[in-house]
Amino acid sequence: MSQWAHLPKELLDMISKCLDSRVDLVCFRAVCTSWRYSASSPSFDQEIPRLILKLPSPIHADAILMQTAVCRMELISKYPNSFSSFAKSWLVKVGESKYGKLQLLNPLTNYKIKYSPISLNLLDFKFVQLNKAFLLQQSRRFLVFGIIKVVPFPISASCSNMDGFGILAIYHEGKLGYWKYGDKEWTLLDYKNFQYDDIIVYREQFYVIDRRGTVYWIDSSLKVIQYSPPLYGCGGQKNLVESRGDLYVVDRYLDGERRTWKDYENVMDYSDNPFRVRKLRKQSRPRAVDLRVYKLDEELATWVDVKSLDDQIFVLGTDCSFSISCREFNGGKGNCIYFVDGDDHAGRGLSASSIHVFQLEDRSIGKLDVMPEFSDSFWPPNMFDSSIQNNPGLDL
Repeated sequence: MSQWAHLPKELLDMISKCLDSRVDLVCFRAVCTSWRYSASSPSFDQEIPRLILKLPSPIHADAILMQTAVCRMELISKYPNSFSSFAKSWLVKVGESKYGKLQLLNPLTNYKIKYSPISLNLLDFKFVQLNKAFLLQQSRRFLVFGIIKVVPFPISASCSNMDGFGILAIYHEGKLGYWKYGDKEWTLLDYKNFQYDDIIVYREQFYVIDRRGTVYWIDSSLKVIQYSPPLYGCGGQKNLVESRGDLYVVDRYLDGERRTWKDYENVMDYSDNPFRVRKLRKQSRPRAVDLRVYKLDEELATWVDVKSLDDQIFVLGTDCSFSISCREFNGGKGNCIYFVDGDDHAGRGLSASSIHVFQLEDRSIGKLDVMPEFSDSFWPPNMFDSSIQNNPGLDL
């Protein structure tokens, strides 16, 4: 770090001006003292104007593309002995409020963390970005119905520059579409396959997977090209995860059928009838009863059944999936998968049974709030203390 800390101020200034979001800038300033003082602090006294994306039918919503950063938050200063018993790094998601203040979020549920055992000074912590996540949100903080996954396209796309800005999305039960800013309709990228499950940016390229377990590459011209053989896994929901440079699939076996587009159509006019939204949310989503993991062997063009993740932890969030090493977080256990199940995550944080843990060793599924040995990787420490729920919100 000492070499990075002594980069010329002019070079640091050039780097800081290339950052697209206030989240990136705040994380940049949190690297070390010299980086902090090389870039001006963003102003937090005025509301940030949000660019409204007027999405056409069948989604038909005025939405905001929200970006967050999944980070490893590292403690770089000493605290009293009462704090020294905690791990020295934690997994957290970083977002920003409408006034540009830094917010800490649950990395799986996007729920705002409302408690911290200490006052968070960015000079005392370093934020290492592990991944980026995107979601479409309406003005009243509701997610856009019918959108399963969304990413900006191309990778360099930014809401600050609308020339060529577009989004890739899986919507309407599993259709793969593209929408460019200003277009009056979505461009359907595949007219034959309406069962796509997930999108990932892997090696700076876009890949999608369908429910048969076939991975496709989306090239720069938006052509969908088959990249892997079908997995033919019998699970009902598939997630793509990159781990140590390789591509994995987590196949979830569910205890029921997933929601259909008809369920969403009944609430599209929710602005006039909010009771429809409540009714949809009360309908139980299917829950996972088993998970299986497969690794893509790109040389042999085949899938390998994975029996152990070693020290790796797969995290399947609502808007992105990624992997971490338990060794990097000085706590928690590897060889497991964290995921949200059914509707447990709706409006809840780490408490209230919102996150589940699948252990590959014995193929068991448990709730994180009754498995404290698996919670050490998350911020805040001692998250299950009853006093947490009575603390004010946390903005930095």
